[in-house]
Amino acid sequence: MAWMGLAAEIGLLTFGLAIAGDWVTHRRNDSAGNLFRGNGGYRSSALLAAGSAAFPAILLALASGLALAQRIAPSIPWSPGHETILALGAATGVASYASYASYKRTTHVFRADLSEGDGLDPLTRVASHRTFQDRLAHECDRAFRFGDSFALLLLDLDQFHGINNRHRHSTGDHVLREVAGGLCSAVRDIDLCARFGGDQFAVILPHTLHKGGIEAAERLRQMVASVTFPAPEGGGTRVTATVGVAYYPTDGETPARLVSEAKLAVAFAKSLGGNQIQLAQGLPEPTGKAGNVFHLPASSRAAVVRSLAAAVDVRDRYTHSHSRFVSDLAAATARRVGLPEVEIERVQVGALLHDVGKIGVPDTVLSKESALSREDWASIHAHPTLGKMIIEQAPELREVVPLVLHHQERFDGSGYPGRLKGEAIPLGARIIAATDAYHAIRSDRPYRSGRSHAEAIMELERCAGTQFDPAVVTAFVSLVETDSSARRIIASLDEKEGTQPYTGRSPAWLFANDGSA
Repeated sequence: MAWMGLAAEIGLLTFGLAIAGDWVTHRRNDSAGNLFRGNGGYRSSALLAAGSAAFPAILLALASGLALAQRIAPSIPWSPGHETILALGAATGVASYASYASYKRTTHVFRADLSEGDGLDPLTRVASHRTFQDRLAHECDRAFRFGDSFALLLLDLDQFHGINNRHRHSTGDHVLREVAGGLCSAVRDIDLCARFGGDQFAVILPHTLHKGGIEAAERLRQMVASVTFPAPEGGGTRVTATVGVAYYPTDGETPARLVSEAKLAVAFAKSLGGNQIQLAQGLPEPTGKAGNVFHLPASSRAAVVRSLAAAVDVRDRYTHSHSRFVSDLAAATARRVGLPEVEIERVQVGALLHDVGKIGVPDTVLSKESALSREDWASIHAHPTLGKMIIEQAPELREVVPLVLHHQERFDGSGYPGRLKGEAIPLGARIIAATDAYHAIRSDRPYRSGRSHAEAIMELERCAGTQFDPAVVTAFVSLVETDSSARRIIASLDEKEGTQPYTGRSPAWLFANDGSA
């Protein structure tokens, strides 16, 4: 009969450990979090229900363990009797059944409340607009009481009405459901993902500082852009997203103000082409809207330039700070060529924005490691024209439009988009083309490693007269060989991994509000 007692003790020990382990799993992973996301009362009830059997289970495991230990080492002075162990086993079994029943009741009541109170959006099955408003008010109150901060993201799908127009509304509904599911899977359990309305989603990120909000917004934007959604006629369709970011208490201390600031950030980013993230802080006040055009006061020039340049650089991790690097080299080259200061500033801003049209190039193309397809090249070749269209939305920047539009023209007339030749290409665009190419040669790309300064200079000189203006190449080479400021810029490309990326020497008016040098 001894073996039966041993088997019973082992079985009860295993049972007790399993129940206690299940409770620990609930506590650690918050398995109720997906269902009760944003509903702390129900979540607490569910976790309490799941853990109601934990106390007798722990006692059962301890008692069974002591009994087994005494069998192995009889010198142990005390262990609970078999009656105590059996009683604890019975109590644990009853508590486990009650725990399961209570959890099911909590789940049933919660789902009933959702059905009656519209706690979930019926289409996407994420939190509804009303649930979002309640949670936002709660987060504002909590952050005020505890001196905390949080971020509000407002995500707007770009040109979503085109999906409904080109395909059926059922395709648009499928896209919304898939995007909603992707957003929920990409955020933490403590975050709230809700459908804000139409083609907009809102995400509340508690305990989130400035950097965390930006990183989360960019992660969500990339997630949306990376998905191909099936279309009824075969193939697939893609969609991009614009994300506005507002912080408590920096951008607002009330729910209404935070939502308003996030909406303004989205509208501003949309006016610059969309498919980007935009902070609410530091935005100029709009004087009016017409369609998707934001009419801004002249004093907003710096904010427009900063937003556009940042939107491009954040897209491509291989060209971080590329825009500012090219901008400063292009301005120095323009000065070496002998252009007046007003033209130098024009070249500097044009170089900073030369790749803004890449906002419309899919992320998969920008980071592709294999050879580009014909469709990929078509999207690349379209970026100067798209850049022109984006910059024209900001009237105070229209003088740089020709530089952005023609920076991919070649001196021999074989470039794009206008196949301009020689002196017909604006001089500023010829300068940008050479400095842009230099940095591209030096930079690591998905498909190759960066090359040395000497190799880059050799390539520029080899292509002088075909791809580049020979006079511009001569001025550039002279600049980087004799000018100490230019050489310091060039030296930043040779810094070892782990140092800070190049931050440039752009004019004070341009980055006066972002803390840059």
